Amino acid sequence: MGRWVLTAGLAASVALLGLGSAAGRAQAGGTLSGLVTVDVVPEKVMVAIDTDQMVCGDEVEDQATVVDPSGGVANAVVVVNGLEWDADPPAPTIANEGCYFRPRVQVARTRSQLLITSADETLHSTHAYDDRQRTMFNVAIPFPGLEVTRPLRRPGVVRIECDSHGWMRGWIYITGDRAVVTAADGRFELAGIPPGSYELAIWHERYEGEPQTVTVTAGGSTEASFSLR
Repeated sequence: MGRWVLTAGLAASVALLGLGSAAGRAQAGGTLSGLVTVDVVPEKVMVAIDTDQMVCGDEVEDQATVVDPSGGVANAVVVVNGLEWDADPPAPTIANEGCYFRPRVQVARTRSQLLITSADETLHSTHAYDDRQRTMFNVAIPFPGLEVTRPLRRPGVVRIECDSHGWMRGWIYITGDRAVVTAADGRFELAGIPPGSYELAIWHERYEGEPQTVTVTAGGSTEASFSLR
């Protein structure tokens, strides 16, 4: 009995030490955040609808450039080159909703599974092209509620189109490195970054920006801003 109690106590101590080490590692990481902007705020562009008006309406917004009044750019992808994901990110999902692909832009880990669904009472196709302009898959969803999964095996930028509705477009940035999509105001944040120097790359479907190098310190906050053109 005494030996069992001693072993249990030792195990508890080891567990506590492990928790302490994990907490220490989490505290040792830094936060990387920033803002992605453009100098000129583009005007909103509307696209006239000539099919499925009962579902899609008479016009939709072209969301290729979503910029807030202060110049913050939504849907830009910031990648920390060479830094692997520290945990599995949320599973990628793309929905046909309101005759848009939602989300417009997302990041996914290499070799993840994409869930495709629809909320619209009309036929949509989710037609994926890789960065070599080759079809990866083409999934037709004729009614709402149907769910289909497809693998995202290799890194690269995937373009999503609907063969029935030419204005519908989405993007999936597949990578083994940690990445994040900017919010509606152009801001982004990544927490738990190990201390060190990193190159940040940026991608946007219309704009371009230069990579930059940042240094993250233990427990510190590092700002990185991008000005796109």
